[in-house]
Amino acid sequence: MVSPIPRQTFPLSLRMTLVIMILFFSFHAQANNLEASVDRTRLTVNESVTLFLKAPGLELTGDPELTELYQDFEVLAQQVRTNIQIINGENHSERIWEISLLPRRTGTLIIPAITIGDISSQPITLEVRAEPENTQASADIFLHSEIDHSGSIYVQQQLIYTLRLYYATSISDHGLTDLELENVLMVQLGNRKDFEARIDGRLYNVAEWQFALYPQSSGELVLPPQTFSGRVRVQNRYSLGGLKHIRIQSPEHKINVLPVPDSFPADAQWLPAKSVTLSQQWSGNYAQWQEGTPLTRKLTLQARGLTAAQLPPIEMPVMQGVRQYPEQPQLNERPENLNQSGTGLVGEKTLSIALIPTTTGALRLPEIRIPWWNTNTNKLEYAALEPLPLDISADPARVPEPEKVKATPSDTIVPPVQPQADNSFLWQIAALLFSTLSAILAALLWQSRQQLIFARQQLLHNLGQNSVSKNQTKTMAFGENPIFRQALLNACQQDQARAAWDAWQKWQRVEAPQTTPEFDRALHQLQMSLFGPDATPENWQGSDLAAASKGIKQVFKQKDRPLPELYPES
Repeated sequence: MVSPIPRQTFPLSLRMTLVIMILFFSFHAQANNLEASVDRTRLTVNESVTLFLKAPGLELTGDPELTELYQDFEVLAQQVRTNIQIINGENHSERIWEISLLPRRTGTLIIPAITIGDISSQPITLEVRAEPENTQASADIFLHSEIDHSGSIYVQQQLIYTLRLYYATSISDHGLTDLELENVLMVQLGNRKDFEARIDGRLYNVAEWQFALYPQSSGELVLPPQTFSGRVRVQNRYSLGGLKHIRIQSPEHKINVLPVPDSFPADAQWLPAKSVTLSQQWSGNYAQWQEGTPLTRKLTLQARGLTAAQLPPIEMPVMQGVRQYPEQPQLNERPENLNQSGTGLVGEKTLSIALIPTTTGALRLPEIRIPWWNTNTNKLEYAALEPLPLDISADPARVPEPEKVKATPSDTIVPPVQPQADNSFLWQIAALLFSTLSAILAALLWQSRQQLIFARQQLLHNLGQNSVSKNQTKTMAFGENPIFRQALLNACQQDQARAAWDAWQKWQRVEAPQTTPEFDRALHQLQMSLFGPDATPENWQGSDLAAASKGIKQVFKQKDRPLPELYPES
């Protein structure tokens, strides 16, 4: 027998050492994540950028090691703060270092890995451009603007317009003109940004605005100068700080907008973007799909450089053996991640479809292909989902119907007659009770039907008193907003192509109506008359689009929308 190890073998000091090591490695595992981020990745030389270093918990202390930063950056300021939150009864804390940096040169600069204690962050790449030209070197305030493309872009392609106000003195009673452009969809990217910049040895405060512009027609696009007016403080030996009125303007920009290229498919919706992806998610395991069991297929179309309203409809071809129950598509758009190159919008459209196989065996979901134009490579590409083979198994809980076998005279067996007790009295009582209950139920159903008929007649009478037409009554019953449909019909009746396109854009953005193939073809004709290589909007006829718009399904409110039957009769 092996004797037990004496307790003296593990003295108290050794046990305390083990506990300390366990605590140390536990703390190190929690604190080895030093997250680094910046407020922007594209800037101009002599503009400041803020570096954020975030560590979970409050155990990590000390100052960041910034020696490697000094080669390419000047450290303007540094501060540290802590955040403590209580979420669901649990404490969440973090420590954040904020470091203001000023680049020393132009080009691609890298913020190296920053070390605090025993942990380090990841490097971050910055793009630093040359400083803007100050036409008045001694000016206390001036405007600068720029666009992210030169030469030409395509119709409906994203163009980023940046406007900056530089001021080195106090300003008051100031105002800035609004950017107004015809036939251009404009979306502001976030709120105003404020930072500092040093130009010609002088430190300026900078206010920056950015807009995503989408020209809706080809030709030359002119971005006029923006005007800033206000009062600035003047200090000289004759005045202790008087005010003077100023009016300054930003530069003007011109760019050529190209029509849809001939190589793009004529029957597809024009889609110019930086990148387009089509992905899918399933609510369950389709590899073990059974007959009669519903699964939801979630299709997501995402495009960098487009709004959600510009994305085409996502359609899944109809196929035998599978019932489809699509929901209303969901639209979403957001600014691009600041850690990615460039900036702009990311549009996203999501369509959820409930699928129910009605047969067993092999099935094949067809391919889904959406053409788009790559504005980076100037080529036609496709966002696609490959065909998906499926093997639908039978539901083990489903009881098969017994087969009917026709009996022959030789197989007929006459069972012997067994003596039975006289139960005729019990059957008479049961029949009487059943007849009584059936009569009561029929009377209740007849009374309910009469009440419903009366209520319906009363409703129609009230609607007739208010001079509500039959079409308006149907619209109100289904909860549709007729404003957008009527605006589109008015524009089609007057053959106004631009007004029809604007009405459809507003209708699609607000309600995302479900279109039909006839409407999509008519809408494509409108799009080609406006943006095609032979655009002639003055010759467009709106009769086809007006007729097709009447087939658009009405939009239901989510809470009033009936659920589709899982097992319809047909």
